[in-house]
Amino acid sequence: MSDVFGAQYLVLPTEAEQIVERLEGQTLEQIGRSTQWLEHHHAMEKLNLQAHQSAQRKQDNFVVESLLTFDKFPAVISNLLSLELWKANILPLLQCQDKDAASLRLYFVVYHEATLTNLLEVAFFHEHVVESLTDDLLLELVDYCMRKLSWMVGLPRERIAEATSFHKSGSELVQMMRAQSPREELQRQRMEIEFRVAVQTVTILRYVAERLHALPLSVVSRLLDKHDALLTFVALVENPPWTHKAVVKLPPAKDSEDQRLRTEVKWKKFVDQKWVLVEPSDLLALTTTEAQVWLTIYYLLCTKSAREHYEVTQYRKDQLLRIRKYLNELLVDQLPLLADVQRYLDELAIVQVGSTSALGKNGLVMEAVPYLRDSILRTFRSRYRELAREFDELSANFSRGEDLKALAELYQMEGVEELLEGGNSAANDDDENTEDNNDSERDLVDLVPTRVKLEFLNSAHKQSIPDKNALIVELDNNEEPAQSEADMVEVELIVDQESRKTMESRTQRYYRYRLRQDEKPKKTGFIQSHASVEAHVWFTGSEKSREHELRLSCDDLQLPETKEADSSSGMAKLWKQIGSFEESSLVVVQCQLITEIPRGNNADEVGSGGYHLGALYLAVSY
Repeated sequence: MSDVFGAQYLVLPTEAEQIVERLEGQTLEQIGRSTQWLEHHHAMEKLNLQAHQSAQRKQDNFVVESLLTFDKFPAVISNLLSLELWKANILPLLQCQDKDAASLRLYFVVYHEATLTNLLEVAFFHEHVVESLTDDLLLELVDYCMRKLSWMVGLPRERIAEATSFHKSGSELVQMMRAQSPREELQRQRMEIEFRVAVQTVTILRYVAERLHALPLSVVSRLLDKHDALLTFVALVENPPWTHKAVVKLPPAKDSEDQRLRTEVKWKKFVDQKWVLVEPSDLLALTTTEAQVWLTIYYLLCTKSAREHYEVTQYRKDQLLRIRKYLNELLVDQLPLLADVQRYLDELAIVQVGSTSALGKNGLVMEAVPYLRDSILRTFRSRYRELAREFDELSANFSRGEDLKALAELYQMEGVEELLEGGNSAANDDDENTEDNNDSERDLVDLVPTRVKLEFLNSAHKQSIPDKNALIVELDNNEEPAQSEADMVEVELIVDQESRKTMESRTQRYYRYRLRQDEKPKKTGFIQSHASVEAHVWFTGSEKSREHELRLSCDDLQLPETKEADSSSGMAKLWKQIGSFEESSLVVVQCQLITEIPRGNNADEVGSGGYHLGALYLAVSY
């Protein structure tokens, strides 16, 4: 079932499938050069945003499944490696970095790497995605992630504060942007994006470590022996780059005799891809990224598959014991499985280990070597200057205005703002209904649902909402759209009390009731693809006291067009829900919508009808 509380999809499943099917590898001589590559970047950003929306709403992630179905993860990883090499070897040679016209195009190229890693971060949450990749692709991705973490571990913390805008005040940021040339601005943006990408690779490696038992020996050996990832994560615990300590100068207090400047220490943490101020009392509360680091340490240290392959030498023992002091009671309370890490380190402290690895004495060891990145290097190593010169020549035709317009259109999609703000959607109800609804919510546990009314509006409500993507609008048009009876579809339903069933989802317990029409069903009009809907749910007490009303609404159902619906039986059925328990709704109306699939010569006639209602249910949380 889909959640239609707000924008249902940023990208429709059919559109996402078409984008994925057309996805191809991008070589170093294609990156950033043409409008085709720009369209590719925007398409990947759409897929990334949709994948995050599906994850945020706990829906089926059809973007990830499409990438699996069409076997496009190899192309994504290949593009990621090509981008990394392009940034390292071609970008520094570009003369157009000094030109304002090319600045936005170059930013797109730099940012594209973050888009791809962000998409992989969502995809690797699913165990079957990790297991579906070939050994070579996993080796390449592990190498890529470890290069990013090594860069972050070796980067001086003061360098991050000086070269980025992360910790600048408003006046300092304005002064920095005025003083920077286009080249310097791009270097600053590149470092900020590199930092964000490195943080994302922490999560990717955590998912890889969690599935260590299902991965081939070559990947396990690469992670534990070749890169010694465990010690890299130890360094990240000791000197976390996602925590920043700033000393702020304050003016002297007015009532104080001491007129010297005062100083105050402020702490920041990198949470959900942005820096936030943290009170000193909350410094020991784990953020998502800090939790990912500790979880990775757990999976690389305490699981059976890791212990079988990881040999603890004296040097490794000394390094591992350095995090022992951070495993306090408060930390273990937040992540109880760290009690196993604490116990392991306590045992390790009293155990004698060898000074060097005995691996070489046990026999011949064969190591799998990744080839994809090396093949790209061999192909283009001698052409870096040539490719940079060609890019400089093409940059004369770049238009910052056109690039900016394309960017604006991407982020004006309905639902993007909600997604970027963390999924906090607008309230369902109008201000005048708030008091009545709040009263109903307080008393809902003592009430019984009795009836439901659904109002579908096919045109008028949608037209009253301005289209964010409209680039041409008609001015001085004061005519109101005419509303016919066909625009409105109303259905009044009775709650079948005898049908009540106790149900439980991952996050909520609720009662489910069947909804039925009290009289013989009346013939109603069709519901169109972009209809809005408002649901009224009435409750009464055991003594038949006054009714309490709750309202739910959705501005656009975003149903597939009947001609695009996919069904082999000539009849398409799909489920939508109005309201969402994940969005703190106390009730949810579940609707089955049915349409006939146009076939043959009658396609135009049948496809113009729309949808009609099938089975209906009401879910009430308790």
